Amino acid sequence: MGTVADMGAGAINRKWVVASRPEAETTAGNFELQEAPVPELPDGAMLLKTRYLTVSPPARMALVSGGIARRPIPIGATMRGTGLAEVVESKHAEFASGDLVLGDLGWQEFAISDGVRRRPVRKVQAPPGHPESTLLHVLGGGGATAYFGMTEYCRPRPGDTLVVSTAAGSVGAILCQLGRLQGCRVVGIAGGPAKCNWLVKELGCAAAIDYKGENLGERLDETCPDGIDIYFDNVGGETLDAALARITQGARVVLCGGTSQYNHDLDWYGPKNYFNLVYKQAEMAGFYVFNFADRFPEAHARLAALIDSGDLIYREDVLEGLENAPEALMRLFRGDNFGVQLVQVAD
Repeated sequence: MGTVADMGAGAINRKWVVASRPEAETTAGNFELQEAPVPELPDGAMLLKTRYLTVSPPARMALVSGGIARRPIPIGATMRGTGLAEVVESKHAEFASGDLVLGDLGWQEFAISDGVRRRPVRKVQAPPGHPESTLLHVLGGGGATAYFGMTEYCRPRPGDTLVVSTAAGSVGAILCQLGRLQGCRVVGIAGGPAKCNWLVKELGCAAAIDYKGENLGERLDETCPDGIDIYFDNVGGETLDAALARITQGARVVLCGGTSQYNHDLDWYGPKNYFNLVYKQAEMAGFYVFNFADRFPEAHARLAALIDSGDLIYREDVLEGLENAPEALMRLFRGDNFGVQLVQVAD
């Protein structure tokens, strides 16, 4: 693809904007698909064509005004979303046509960026033999989250019992495998027999718990008879509370996400068993992966090597077409996705 002029005066950008605030669960009616001409490119900027979007549960928080959302998306504004794009025209000295970039492109087919302030992006390149889509998960933020969550917060010891919630998701699946490689006995929590079977047979978990079809407390007692040494939390709520009730002396509880609570806005479930942290002299900590941004190359090099050796696998759940972006977000909260949720916008 050439310049905006080459695309023709009628070149159109499709984008999803926020139409309303969710009252409880996110619905398709909270978004509106709009079309607008692709604008002329100003000096010092570049035109990006989105190839993939990654959709993750925290996006739901940005739809709500108030609460813990730091920057709610205004009504009528383009929905935020991290994407992988190709530079199709550049008037920027540091970017050339054909470069691949990663950043907050929004849910749209085309975006204009100056690289720093207006939709900041950075150049990326997948390692040889790895699909470019991996830059959005295992060789991107999700992989770094699992890697630094494990090395800096879980601090596993051989023989530790590690429990991971949303274990079949983009972060959880990587973390389960890293824990196994560190000698942990890994128990994954996921929704449905297919995911649980995958955790045990493909990822090497010692056991898996189907939170949709089994009693969580009873299964934690069965699968963790000596207690939980490390709990990596992606869901919060009652699942976190159940884990806190079963931690061991000196346990580590790592807070990464709160999928079960994002639809509750201001009425989040507070754990009742938090004082067990005192009794067991345990620790509970949250972390923000971009505090380790300068070490991302370390994480991605290690994860790529593990993929190459066959010690780490991943699974992508890809919906085709920008029109399916809202459905991709809603699938996360129904537990319908199997692996990292992507939307392929263009080839």
